[in-house]
Amino acid sequence: MIMYFLFIAHCLADFTLQSAEFSKNKLKNFTYLLYQTLVYAVIFSLAIFPFVKLKTAVFPYVIITVSHFIIDSLRRLVDRKFSGRTIMFTSFIMDQIFHFSILAVLYYAFNLGGETTRLYGFIHQWPYLNNLVVYCLLFVILWDAAAIFVKKLLTYVIGESSYEQENDPQVGRIIGKLERLIISVLVLSNQFGAIGFVLTAKSIARYKQLEDKNFAERYLVGTLTSVSIALATTIILKQFLKQHP
Repeated sequence: MIMYFLFIAHCLADFTLQSAEFSKNKLKNFTYLLYQTLVYAVIFSLAIFPFVKLKTAVFPYVIITVSHFIIDSLRRLVDRKFSGRTIMFTSFIMDQIFHFSILAVLYYAFNLGGETTRLYGFIHQWPYLNNLVVYCLLFVILWDAAAIFVKKLLTYVIGESSYEQENDPQVGRIIGKLERLIISVLVLSNQFGAIGFVLTAKSIARYKQLEDKNFAERYLVGTLTSVSIALATTIILKQFLKQHP
């Protein structure tokens, strides 16, 4: 379960608590990177120290914080030097792969799940805690992390200026977030057939715009990516839910 805490902390610090405007400012001003690293450090201190023994937690915590600063610094240098869409999208993907890989390696290398505190032992007795944490991880992935990935993909495919001018990103992201959550609930309830109704309702709302070939292509890329993330993430995390009488 400690692994879930680490992944939730990363999604909160790197996505939920970091706005698009703030992310852009990191490229221009190094102070924003320092501030974001501080936020990252605070979030992870709350995710690790209350649940993992101090002597075990300190070194992994330092590695997580320092590695985050180094990885984001390197990404910042790459994005500043190479402004191409392919490079920036690739740097985003590699950035996340490195972050999640480091968390997974540290979890197993330092046996963080086996060196827990009394507080963790106490809350771990609650029969529904595991499922609650899995639901929280599912939510933070589908709500903000997936939204940012879809936006990065659309920017890579059609270009940021075109996307910003021809769409309402804020409304579109909210629709996408709700769409992923509804699909996730349907998958958890084994109501796969009802997913078609969700997609149909969304398509009806965009019916007139779908007559534009360019919009239709962007719509399909965004929708199919969003739905794929919701399905894959929910199906995978569903395996970690515990059944209770």
